[in-house]
Order: sequence, then C-alpha cells, then structure tokens
Amino acid sequence: MVERRSPRRTPIPAAIALFLLGCVLSSGCAISSRENRRTLNALDEHATPSSAAARWVMAPVALPVSLLAVTGDMAIVHPLCSIDDAWADTVDALWTSHGETKFRRAVLLPLAALATPIVFTGDLIARSLFPLPKHEP
Repeated sequence: MVERRSPRRTPIPAAIALFLLGCVLSSGCAISSRENRRTLNALDEHATPSSAAARWVMAPVALPVSLLAVTGDMAIVHPLCSIDDAWADTVDALWTSHGETKFRRAVLLPLAALATPIVFTGDLIARSLFPLPKHEP
C-alpha cells in the first residue's frame, strides 16, 4: 500500500501577515505624536466644522474618515516622510568619516556597501514605528 502525502504548505504567507499585523499594532507609538499625523492634522485644520451641532451631524462621516486618515498616516504618509531621515542616518553611520584613516575607510568600503540596505531598512522601520527625532546634520 502506497502512502500519499499531502503537499506541505509553507507558513510564509501567515508569517508575513503576522509580521505586518505586529507592525500595524506597534506603530501606534509614532502616530501618537502630533507631527507624525499629517493627514489627520490637515483634516482637523481644514474640515472641522465650527459649531457643535455641525460636529454632531458630521460625526457618522467624520469617524470613518478620521480612521482612514490615521491608517493612511500610519501605513503610507509617515513612512514616506521618514525616508530622508533614514537615509541621512545611514549615510552618517556608514559613509561619513568619524576620524578614521583613509586606509581604514578603503578597507571598510565593501562592508559599508553591503550594510547600506540593511541599515537603511532597519532605520526606516524604526522611524516608521517609533517617534524618533528628526536627523540633524
């Protein structure tokens, strides 16, 4: 009797989904800072009615729109706005000389080239999830 094995499913899609869910749930730290909520701030500034009665009437529309704005800030706008700071951190950490000799910089050049995508991605994820200060030259 020949045993038939069922095809083994890889848990990669589930792992990716769990990773993304973890990122979404833990990204509240960055969004808790007012300067990281650009879309929601624009809605507050330009679309908030002045009277209390109008705010109560607009509440059924405002709640889903504001949740969508916060989600857009968390998933798209804030990470995009963090790219330049992450790149500046990467250049400062790997490509700026901090008192090394020219020979040491030449020896470390291949390692810096290999580490650049890893450091940039890690810095971008950290800046997207946590309210880190802006990069200052």
